Amino acid sequence: MNVNLIKAMKDAEPTTKSSRGMWARLRKEEDGGMIIFSLFMFVLILWFGGMAVDLMRFETTRAKLQATLDRATLAAADMDQVLPCEDVVTDYFTKAGMESFLEDIDCDDGINYRVVSADASAQMPLFFYDLPNVFTNPFETEVSTLTVSGGSTAEERVTDVEVSLVLDVSGSMSRNNRIQNLRPAARDFVTTVLANNTNAPEGLITISMIPYSAVVNPGTSIEPFMNINRAHEFSTCPLFMDDTLFETTELDLSETYEHVAHFDPDWYSADAVPIANPWCHVGDHNSIIVGSTNEQSLHDAIDALEPYGNTAIDMGVKWGAALLDPSTGEIFNVLANTSGSDVPIAAANRPQDFNQPDVLKVIVVMTDGANTQQYDLHDRFKWGTSFIWFNLDSVNEPLQDVHRTDYSIQYSGLGTPTDFHDDWFYTHNASSSQRFRNYPDGYSSNWEYRQAMANGPLFLASPGVGPTYENNVRNASWQELYAVWEHNRVNNSLLSRAYNAGAIPWSAGSTWAQNLLGQWVEIFYDDYSDPDSAINYSLVNSSEADDRLSDICAAARAQGIIVYTVAFEAPSAGQAALADCASSPSHYFDVSGTDISSAFAAIASDIRALKLTE
Repeated sequence: MNVNLIKAMKDAEPTTKSSRGMWARLRKEEDGGMIIFSLFMFVLILWFGGMAVDLMRFETTRAKLQATLDRATLAAADMDQVLPCEDVVTDYFTKAGMESFLEDIDCDDGINYRVVSADASAQMPLFFYDLPNVFTNPFETEVSTLTVSGGSTAEERVTDVEVSLVLDVSGSMSRNNRIQNLRPAARDFVTTVLANNTNAPEGLITISMIPYSAVVNPGTSIEPFMNINRAHEFSTCPLFMDDTLFETTELDLSETYEHVAHFDPDWYSADAVPIANPWCHVGDHNSIIVGSTNEQSLHDAIDALEPYGNTAIDMGVKWGAALLDPSTGEIFNVLANTSGSDVPIAAANRPQDFNQPDVLKVIVVMTDGANTQQYDLHDRFKWGTSFIWFNLDSVNEPLQDVHRTDYSIQYSGLGTPTDFHDDWFYTHNASSSQRFRNYPDGYSSNWEYRQAMANGPLFLASPGVGPTYENNVRNASWQELYAVWEHNRVNNSLLSRAYNAGAIPWSAGSTWAQNLLGQWVEIFYDDYSDPDSAINYSLVNSSEADDRLSDICAAARAQGIIVYTVAFEAPSAGQAALADCASSPSHYFDVSGTDISSAFAAIASDIRALKLTE
């Protein structure tokens, strides 16, 4: 072995031993240990804190992205939106500075719906998530990312909606331009609600319009379905006398209803012959429109509304609720299958059952007043024959065309129809001896009169029309008299001469112009014991009508019907009644002037409420 090498190895031995000692001492030394631990914990805290910041940035970005998606799809799905739905969604994202995130837009349009879907996503870098890589892979520059994504679908769909529009057309609506302000508001309501409608089995909106004053005129479309105890053939308004009818939305079409007499209170058109404003309108004037989808027909009916009469809000709402109740389904079914009807065939199954998730039933009731008295003629003037006889030129001659020289007044024998010792007063004879005879004008002798009575009427009189005998002599009914003349005109035009001649008795303290007929009938008809000599009387007063209104509104709400009410320049009593009727305080509107349009617009907007589906 090389001597020098051996020597060198020996010289190195102490150095190696020294290194081992140094490392041993370092292993035992604890100074500076916390620095390393602190550095490690600092990096760890920075990493976790940074990850929290990244997650917060992610959630903020996601929320902003989703909110922009929701706003954009809602705006684009609005069926009143005239811009293409893709442009609307894109515009929202552009203004939010997120246009690059938008991925997909899908628009589905139909006649009665619009559905808009949109998706968006963004790659968000995580600045702190990769912090450990700085130490483990310092030369790797790639940064991890999270994908922020969102989707939204909005739709506006005309679901199955049944609406009853209940409009006040009482006499006060002619004041202060109320009817002029109502018409455009109601027309716009109809247009808005029926917009984008369809006759498809789903998504159909129908509107029934119920004008009301002191009564409701069902019109020629509903009248055939009603069992009315006909007092006359002049008009068709039924009476709802039983208060329990207002405790339910049902309208029993098999039930028999009493009939509103055909008359005009003497404070409306005393000089009109025949009466110009009967308590119940004739034909389809101010009548109900059933389940229509025809915008123009509804507009025309609104324009034709004519204010008249007292106010019976309870009657209007009863009809409004009934036309949302399945009990009136026969009316819808038959009219939907009738040529020329405004009820579409798709509405043949209406009114649908209550509480179906896809069926919305709504009553919108408006008044400018408060409930007032509801009148009718006393039975003695509503049924049976009068004591006035007319000598007609023909069977069909209208009574108003009969000259006053061709009628006579019976003043005895009224209670003994089989005893022909009767007496009449002739109005046209100048000679007193010729004015009193034992047969009516139209016959030449008592014997001829007896023969005519023995032979009976020429034909069976229709309800409300008195019998016509040989020689075309008509024993007029009270009802047909009041269908031609109002109360005072019957007294002044037909009975004044008989009264002045003493044929009609006078009672001290009576005012003949007001009480004559009542007293006269009481004298000769023992079966009428009612001392009230008024021609017409109050069926329902305002307080009773308020109670009935409250009951029918509660019954409607209990069936899930949404009730909106509009008090249009109404007094405090009307406001209180409508506030009580509405589904909630937010469903009640108190407006005046042209603000009625805003109220109807708000209600229409609610009915067509936009909904976010996903």
